[in-house]
Amino acid sequence: MNNKYITIAEGEDYRTIAAKMTDLGYKMNHATARNILLSGMKKFIRSISGELGHPIDEDQALSLIMRQDIHEVIGDILTLSIQEEDGKCQQVNQTANQLYQI
Repeated sequence: MNNKYITIAEGEDYRTIAAKMTDLGYKMNHATARNILLSGMKKFIRSISGELGHPIDEDQALSLIMRQDIHEVIGDILTLSIQEEDGKCQQVNQTANQLYQI
């Protein structure tokens, strides 16, 4: 398995994400998009593993988020969460938009 590049059939690559964020007024390049995504994923996976009673350290989290299968599973989890909690997600989006307006 190549740990350097993650390729997922569905979704956006880092350059596309960076371009969209720049269009939205958050100037960034592909490396920044990658770093932000990986940082968020590391926090997400550490939180989930702690909630499940199996806390992991920074190195273990980094090792996990560099695996393509983990990206795919997290994508599946998020998709299911959105489908099940569409109303709550809309509330989160509204709150986030309000925060960005402050």
